[in-house]
Amino acid sequence: MCGSIIIANEKARWGAGEGCVRRATEFLGGHGFRFSLLTTDRPGHARELAQRAATEGAQTVVVIGGDGTINEVVNGLLASGAEQIPRLGIVPAGSSNDLSKSLGIPQKLQQACATILNGRTRCIDVGQVGTRYFCMASSVGLFADVAAKSVKIKRLSGSVRYLAAALRVVGRMGAGWEMSVVVDGRTFQGNYGVLLVSNAPRFGGLLLSPEAKCDDGLFDCLLVEMPTKREALSLILLALRKGLRRHKKVTSFQAESLCVSLDHPAPLCNDGEVYRSDSEEIRYRILPRRLEVIC
Repeated sequence: MCGSIIIANEKARWGAGEGCVRRATEFLGGHGFRFSLLTTDRPGHARELAQRAATEGAQTVVVIGGDGTINEVVNGLLASGAEQIPRLGIVPAGSSNDLSKSLGIPQKLQQACATILNGRTRCIDVGQVGTRYFCMASSVGLFADVAAKSVKIKRLSGSVRYLAAALRVVGRMGAGWEMSVVVDGRTFQGNYGVLLVSNAPRFGGLLLSPEAKCDDGLFDCLLVEMPTKREALSLILLALRKGLRRHKKVTSFQAESLCVSLDHPAPLCNDGEVYRSDSEEIRYRILPRRLEVIC
């Protein structure tokens, strides 16, 4: 296998990804970057391609796509069991591109490609929940509902798409979840609507955890008491402006690991990947400096 693999999602950004892939590969190839190009054709395919690339000894895996494709690739790399995990390059081609923004990767295609050619790297933390991994954030509860709704909203991007989805979720909010969150000997217990476990400042096109750092070995967590509809609207407005930590319904803390118990299963979202946990207990841990990223 070639030492460098490009995994590209040509359907990113509502089909515009195909043009991004062509321009990026022409630029990289024209500057002497040797690679094998693999394109995805279904959900989960990027994970399979990344896992195989790591197992077969690739040194670099470059993603051309958005946060969802990056999440699949990271999960494939870390699930591979390879002794040496390939370093990760990113050419942003999604609707939000939150991870690349958090890492300071240029958003213009040629500049992002030039960053890959320069080859400077940074090791970042990776979050783990069960057998899944995330680089930006994982959420339990209403935020996961918002992420699920946002996928169905076409032709909007970034924070605008999440805002539209959030307004839909607020209109149909239920009773929340009775949660017990155990962190370093402390226990938070009550009726909560959201648990946000962040490894990066941005998530869903919003600056939700401004003080979170990708390489400090700690999660920045927000626990939101179940709000009324009016309080939910104020939380949305605050998220658009300054982050959520200042709201009276929000408790913030840092942690290397945490255990969450719920009275009934809740939806989860890892870097935009939404699923429902079959268990009423969820365990998080941070993997310090586990992933080398070209940035």
